[in-house]
This record gives sequence, C-alpha cells and structure tokens, in this order.
Amino acid sequence: MRYMPTSKLVPGMVLGQDVYDGSGRRLLAKHLILSAEYISNLEFLGFSGIYIDDEFTRSIEIQEILTPQMRGQALNLIHELFTFDVDEGDLPVEEENLRKTIENVVDDILNSGDIMCNMMDIRDYDDYLYYHSVNVGAFSVMLGARYGLPREQLYDLMTAAMLHDIGKKFIDSEVVNGRWPLEGEAREQWKSHPRLGSEFLKSKYNFYPAVYEGVLMHHEWYNGEGYPTGGAGGEIPLFARIIKLADCYDSMASKRPQRKRLSPLDAVEYLMAMAGAEFDPELVDIFIRKIAVYPVGCEVELSNGQHAVVAKNFSDFALRPLVKVIETGEMLNLRDDPLGRSITIGRTLI
Repeated sequence: MRYMPTSKLVPGMVLGQDVYDGSGRRLLAKHLILSAEYISNLEFLGFSGIYIDDEFTRSIEIQEILTPQMRGQALNLIHELFTFDVDEGDLPVEEENLRKTIENVVDDILNSGDIMCNMMDIRDYDDYLYYHSVNVGAFSVMLGARYGLPREQLYDLMTAAMLHDIGKKFIDSEVVNGRWPLEGEAREQWKSHPRLGSEFLKSKYNFYPAVYEGVLMHHEWYNGEGYPTGGAGGEIPLFARIIKLADCYDSMASKRPQRKRLSPLDAVEYLMAMAGAEFDPELVDIFIRKIAVYPVGCEVELSNGQHAVVAKNFSDFALRPLVKVIETGEMLNLRDDPLGRSITIGRTLI
C-alpha cells in the first residue's frame, strides 16, 4: 500500500484501508474501486489523503499501533462523549462500557508489538477533535509503554489522554475552531478547557486521581510557563507530561482549515528543539525513537533525483529507511546497502 494525497487520486484506484468518519462509522470499505464521486466526497469532507493498494506497492505492509477496526470503536466512544446533551444530566457513556472500550484499545496497541508508529493524517476537517483525541490516546500509550508503565496504569493513561480535550465541549465552538493566535477573552476561555474537563469527569466518573490530573495539567510546560498551575519539571504529573507531548505532536502533524500541517520530520524537529522548555526531555528522547519521520507508504524524493515509496523503518535509524525506487522498482536499504549510503531523503511528498 501507499499513502496518496486526495489531490492525486484518480478514478480506478483501489482503496487500501477502510475509511472512518469521526463517529466511528465506516465511510468506505477496503478494496473499493474509487470513482470520481467518491474522490469528490473525500475532497469535500477535507480528507488529506488515504491509503491505496496498487501492484507496485502490494508488498509494502502498513503496520499501525492501532488497527482500523479498533480505531473505529474508539472514535465511536469519543463521539458519544463529545456530543451528549449536557442538560439531560445522565452519563454520556456508562463507566463500565467506557473502561471496557479503553482496555480493549490499550490491549490492541500493546498487541501490535514494538513497531515504529507510521500514523498518517487520514481524517476530515469537521471531525478533527474526535480523531485527535484517539491519536493522542494511542501516542500516549505507546510512549507510556516504552517508559515502562504497567498495563493497569496504561489504562488510566489512555483514559486521561483520550479525554484530555473533553472540556472543549463547554466553551464556544467559535473559540475552539478560531484562528490562532487567540487573544483577550477568547484566549482566556480557551485556557479554561483543562479545568472544565477535569471537573466534568470528576462529577461523572470514578477514575483514579491521576486521570483528572492528566486532563487538568496537559497544557503545562516543563519550564513552568504553561497553565493552569504554572508547575515545572517533576511538579507536573507524568500523565500530563506524556499527554502534552502527544497532543502537540498530533496537532502539528494534522491538516486543519486554519492551520497548515507539518511533516512528521518537521514536527519531530520541533519536539527536539523544545525539549527541556516545553517538553520533558526524557520523554522526547523516547518518543522520537518510535515515530517514523518517513512513514511507511509515503512517497519521498531522494537526493539523487529519484522518487521512492518507504517500505520499512528501522528503530533508532529513522532517517535511513528501506525504500522502493519508483523509477527502477528496486528495493534500496538506506541503512545497510553500500549503494545507499551516499543517498539521503530530501523531502516527503504528501
């Protein structure tokens, strides 16, 4: 499979993975032959791209830390939590069902093994918040597992990470979707969402205190310049430090109407630049070892002028993947092949 920007799709291409909307409903099924109407609908909904299956990349397997089916279940859960009627007073999702779904999602991530994260931006504009919540949960669990947290704590981390933005439900949509930088009253309202989210969860669910702390403090900076408490370093709970990192990475790597996306490489560069200031440097070091800066399935331009599709990534060698050269069809190992040692990747074509 390969990742194909929506702008480059043509009728007759074959869909490589199921496509879900923000409520977890399957919009398009794997193996579907794309028509002009399907492509137009994807463009209208704001999807940046999708995976397609073609003969050239059929041998390239996309390994994800969260299966598409489980991602659909997680999206459905988040959608229910964000769209319930506050005035009704009932629980949007029963606590037992919430815990069970989160446990299933965490188990699915842990069962994926110690693979590089090859997540690409496959989501629509309007449902950004739901996709973002699930992605932040997945990134956080991946990071927490590498940090050495036991499974039971990962369940709590996933709960806090997936629900970190629930407070946005209680502020004006114009503020949530407004153009940055926000100023004055709009900025103060925005800054209230961690507190609103933590208070809401306390009033509805019986979670461990670490969950509420993670939601409340996910906008704290490692150097003390964040909010709402201005805590620094170890004063910031571990869950909050993890969620902060996952939240920022996914936000930067996502395409939104009011904000241009960064490539995975540029997003990782930002994390490294801000380690010790915005982010916990130890967590940054762990995180960047698991993020594929050139995700499997994406097209890249090589320093020799050729183009290739990334076929495999290697832990600790993020800049030297195995690629399949489009012009020749050969597999070129930029890490181990003597012929590839003088070749670098110039840019990602997404």
